[in-house]
Amino acid sequence: KKFNCKINYDVFANNEELLAKIQAGGARYDVIQPSDYMITTMLKLNLLEELDMSKIPNTKNLIKDLQAPAYDPTGTHSVVYSWGITGIAYNKKYVKTPPTSWRDLWNPAYKGRVVLLNDVREVISFAMKMHGHSLNSVDKNHLAECMKDLKALSPNILAYDTDTIKQKFIAEEAWIGTMWSGDAYFSFKENNNIGFVVPKEGTGIWADCFAIPKGAKNKALAQEFINYLYDPKVSAKNYEYIGYNDPNLAAAPYHSEEFKNDPILKTAKDYIGNSEWTDDVGDAIELYDRCWTELKTGK
Repeated sequence: KKFNCKINYDVFANNEELLAKIQAGGARYDVIQPSDYMITTMLKLNLLEELDMSKIPNTKNLIKDLQAPAYDPTGTHSVVYSWGITGIAYNKKYVKTPPTSWRDLWNPAYKGRVVLLNDVREVISFAMKMHGHSLNSVDKNHLAECMKDLKALSPNILAYDTDTIKQKFIAEEAWIGTMWSGDAYFSFKENNNIGFVVPKEGTGIWADCFAIPKGAKNKALAQEFINYLYDPKVSAKNYEYIGYNDPNLAAAPYHSEEFKNDPILKTAKDYIGNSEWTDDVGDAIELYDRCWTELKTGK
């Protein structure tokens, strides 16, 4: 309403689907929302417009660690929208001892009750961390090591799920599994038996970002839209609704005390400086995808 325009909204299942859409004719989009490592990929493929940051002044209030992250070191081709960390969510009714390691997912007591995020990088990443490797490792021996363990986890798996993982935890179908911090916050609000921890081996930090595809027809309006979302009052209202950490420091005075003091969101803040970003693994993504197919099909 403010800019007298209509927003057409498309969704995509994962970053790879978004990439395919952009490569097939992304100029019909004005704003896209790739994740961290996909920003790197799109930059290599020259698929993103450089942003005029003078037209997006509200982004100057972003958390310092998110202003020029590893995937966009100049901070001129993307702006963080939502960010968080990946950890283990668990139901305290059924998981009596809080998990401390990724290895706890293999506990036979959780047979058929573990949900993992339906994302190849997320699943292989936590296995890499469990073994003390970088979550971006492309070492074939590291991947083989992870695959052996992940296949052994199969009896415990209820589902690989990203879209309805919150509902599975709220309804107590799932007892334990990997979850993004914002989804854990949302789930806890609906079922206060749900806890969230970061395993001792460490974890990954992630961000979904705003970017403008090369050749976008309404770049100026797209930048106004991004700037509007970072207006402090708008930002506070938005992040209270979606349940993810607000990257906009100027929005803090407008957040509720409940939001500011939530233990799950505080956990994400505590790990912002010492968690690992997911990076583009280059041609090794084909090997990752083969591993993913093996896990999903059991072949």
